[in-house]
Amino acid sequence: MSHSTKQAEIPKEHERRFFPNLKTFRFDTNLYPSTLITQAYLEDGLRTRIRSEFSLTTGYTFSKTRKTGEGVSRTEDECQITKQEYDEMLRNAMYSLTKRRYFMPSGKCVTEVNIFEGDLEGYIQIEVEGATAKDVKAFVPPDWFGIEVTDDKRHDNYSLAKFGCKEFFV
Repeated sequence: MSHSTKQAEIPKEHERRFFPNLKTFRFDTNLYPSTLITQAYLEDGLRTRIRSEFSLTTGYTFSKTRKTGEGVSRTEDECQITKQEYDEMLRNAMYSLTKRRYFMPSGKCVTEVNIFEGDLEGYIQIEVEGATAKDVKAFVPPDWFGIEVTDDKRHDNYSLAKFGCKEFFV
């Protein structure tokens, strides 16, 4: 009699990303709750991301994430870590970025407006996340979302942290 061992399935993230027209983009940051995110990347062959996130309601949280795949649905292996673990890994990080994330309900999805700071100041990205790929794909973005950049690697956070965003301000 053979026994099969079922492995825990790693969750998937379902999201689309958009780059708004910065000349016409208008967003009232006072209307939505936000968090301040600092994330850094390790050059460990897995693009491990470590993140410090602060909100007035939850205070600081720290996490470590590895994402694989491309497109709307990607595998996302994420776990909470301590501040001490975050600080230790941060010493080995090669690239980092800081952004303020605003949360807007959008039907079956959540819209996250990311306004970047520091070296990426002036760059804005809108993410739409949902529980399923079907929900995210069915989402019809309003005009102010601009162009979809889900499959454009230059707009992923790792690339932004490593290479910057000057080319988008031409």
